[in-house]
Amino acid sequence: MTKMIPLSLVLACLVSFQYLTGQQQNDTPKSNLQLVRVASLNTIDANKEFQKNVQLVQQQRALAAQISSKLDSVEAQDQRKNLEQQLENLQLKLNENNQLMFKTYGFTLNRNYVLTVEKSHIHMWVTEEEAKEIRLRTGKSDSSK
Repeated sequence: MTKMIPLSLVLACLVSFQYLTGQQQNDTPKSNLQLVRVASLNTIDANKEFQKNVQLVQQQRALAAQISSKLDSVEAQDQRKNLEQQLENLQLKLNENNQLMFKTYGFTLNRNYVLTVEKSHIHMWVTEEEAKEIRLRTGKSDSSK
């Protein structure tokens, strides 16, 4: 069965949007930058998986920042040691996930990205007669493709 996507989501996807995932590491003026494709997500499921993975590494980075902030205010040695261990473990996992994201998608938290939708399908519910008429008019045997 075809999954329905709300029209607002389709319209939002038609406009490019940016992932502001970190600060650009070089000081090159914007006029010297070029936009290059680093990955293509060919299915809805691949896009969902990518979105989930980006969210995971962003959450891990945010949690690391929170723990780091707590470390600055904790004076008790046992709490401090516990937070330091948590931070170390989280940083190891975050670095591992960030490297995996780079190998898989060319994505790293150290850069800014633009996600563009290159292909969209718009579907509507119709009767069987309307579907036949549309298929004849468009020359497609299956309107879901």
